[in-house]
Amino acid sequence: MFNQLSRGSLPTPSVLVAVLVFAPAWSMSVLAETSSVEIGLGYNSADSYQLGQYTGLTRRGSFGVGGFSLQSQAGDGNDHYWSVSGKNLGLETGSLAATYGRWGSFSLSANYDQIPHYRFNDGRTPFNGSGSATQTLPSDWVGASSTSGLSSLSSSLKQVNIDKQRQRFNAGLEWQLNQSWELMSEYRHETKEGSNTLGGIFGSSGGNPRGSMLARPIDFQTDELTLGLSYGSQATQYSVSYNAMLFSNKDKALRFDNPFNNSQWAPGANFSDGAVGQMALEPDNTSSQFSFSAAHRFGSSTRLSGSVVSTRLEQDDSFLPYSSVLQATTALPRQDLNGRVDSLVGNLNFSTRLNRRSTLRLRYSYRERDNKTPQDIYQRMPGDAVTQQGLLSSNARINRIYNLQRDKFSADVSYRLSGKTSLSAGYEYQETDRSMVDVATTEEDTGFIKLKFTPSTIASGWVKLTRSERNASNYDGTVPFTTGHNPDYIATLVGDALFENDPFLRRFHLSERNRDEASANLNIYPSDEIGLSLLVLLADDEYPDAKVGLQKSKKRNLAADLSYSPDANWTASVYYNYDNYLNRQMGFARRGGGSPTPFYPESVRDPANNWIMKSEDVINTFGTGVDWKFMQDKLDLSLDASFSDAKTKTDPFSTGQPFLPFPDNNTKISTVSVKSNYQLQPGRKLSIRYFYERYKSNDWALDGAGVDTLSNILLLGNQSPGYSAHIFTISMSFDLK
Repeated sequence: MFNQLSRGSLPTPSVLVAVLVFAPAWSMSVLAETSSVEIGLGYNSADSYQLGQYTGLTRRGSFGVGGFSLQSQAGDGNDHYWSVSGKNLGLETGSLAATYGRWGSFSLSANYDQIPHYRFNDGRTPFNGSGSATQTLPSDWVGASSTSGLSSLSSSLKQVNIDKQRQRFNAGLEWQLNQSWELMSEYRHETKEGSNTLGGIFGSSGGNPRGSMLARPIDFQTDELTLGLSYGSQATQYSVSYNAMLFSNKDKALRFDNPFNNSQWAPGANFSDGAVGQMALEPDNTSSQFSFSAAHRFGSSTRLSGSVVSTRLEQDDSFLPYSSVLQATTALPRQDLNGRVDSLVGNLNFSTRLNRRSTLRLRYSYRERDNKTPQDIYQRMPGDAVTQQGLLSSNARINRIYNLQRDKFSADVSYRLSGKTSLSAGYEYQETDRSMVDVATTEEDTGFIKLKFTPSTIASGWVKLTRSERNASNYDGTVPFTTGHNPDYIATLVGDALFENDPFLRRFHLSERNRDEASANLNIYPSDEIGLSLLVLLADDEYPDAKVGLQKSKKRNLAADLSYSPDANWTASVYYNYDNYLNRQMGFARRGGGSPTPFYPESVRDPANNWIMKSEDVINTFGTGVDWKFMQDKLDLSLDASFSDAKTKTDPFSTGQPFLPFPDNNTKISTVSVKSNYQLQPGRKLSIRYFYERYKSNDWALDGAGVDTLSNILLLGNQSPGYSAHIFTISMSFDLK
């Protein structure tokens, strides 16, 4: 967002802003009916990627502030209009927008914007070309079986920055053909450039994998075109549209040197063999979508609406070879995936007023995903460390295609009991059929009842109770394994070998679940000056069939807001939010040994090593704000302050084994913002702004972990962010006319 300067350098950003803002604004102001310009300077006191995560304020120094707005006004027989505006010009979040049109006839628009995303800049890596598609190790690198043996690691470390920039251009046309018909089109071009993190692995099973955290390249381009035609009358509206989108990735693969040696790997996979790993990145793909929507009003109390959307996704980028280091004895079954997924989504809504007191609403939705991608047997070479094996092996895998069909129906009715008191109740039924997953069918029933009330002229609120029950068909944990392996190989297996996961494990989004939820809202206005709002939400999820995995989940939310406005010149408010999320997971250890059945018997479990893991997230947020106008509306001040404290607690427990508690993860954010605007004279305004933020965090998964802390993985070594920043800006805005 902000184009920072190093300390002590000349304020060239403001010069750039002046050129970008004043030159076009001043010249175009001759044609504009109204025009305004803002120009100024700012200063940031901190160097922090976290501070500038989405703003661009990543470096200490000065930056420019600028913007303009020019527009015409229709009148005096002129039915054309236009406008041009710019915000944050010269900064990383700068944007430009322009429109031109004729009232009741057409409208042309175009805009450009950009958004950064800064993650961290304190990472380190030994790889040359970090962030590019080819990453190599130094010429003096010495391979080893663990990070402690990498003798040249410390001398070869280089800084790693993880960030990306998004730039987007939009252009659109709306053409009013007549009073009922309208044609529209929109084109969007977007690019993303930068880097992200990705793990590169050699090795496949047991204790032999070795990995490196890499800064992978991002160089995406997306082009999207939409065409639409709509019709509207007093009673009927409908529209049809077509959307086409093309995604392309400049980098098809990431290649990286293997830093490790391992005697368990096949010859050719070690650093000493010159092994270079290769991973495919996001493939080019296309989508095309047709949609139709319609609505019709029957009289004054009944309305019917619906929509249908049909989408096709396709991807046919060429495959990479099975391995970049080992020779494949069997070729790939095809040159590309020839991937194709068709989806259909439909919605139908009906509402009618039954009488003066009651209203009925009915809704139906349908979703279908039909994966037409061909299935083949791929004789993979896991982790570039295992030679290719035959069809009767665990490495002969079939690409799974996941299909889905979902039907959802809901109905609710509301009834006005008296005055402003009403009661509503509803029911929803949802059935989902899936392929190639542990559960073929799930059915979910949800019911609610809600009471709205106004006990007095100074208070109003509502209370809502919801109950949801999800039932699942027989849970078959062998399905992921049997649908992903060669059937001839599966025929040679029995019992435990048919599982990819523990047979007692239940995937929480597929298994049976009971959910109870209660929520309430109360608004109190004892006078015209004071207002109080309270909102409470309590939700409990329980998974009765989960012997292993997530068993219970609880959510508690509270929000309170108090406002005070004694007159039109100033208002004040204070708020508090409390969020609590609690999860309980269950696990156990096995004694070992085979099992003659597809399910582990209880006798195989080791009761002494059963364990429970509880995790809890607690977030407390306080805030206040004041807005004040005085000096005959020449000066206005605003103050906003907030404090947020987020903590994650992870509590393991076992009856048979002692566990050291996990450290808490904690993030605290304190902010203060002060803004003032002073009207020097009509059309001239001086703005001064001050922003302070203190960010403090700790994360045991990052803090103290260096590049070589783990024996088998090269990390990037980035730590939890923290900073204290002061940001000042001063700007002048004035009307050119």
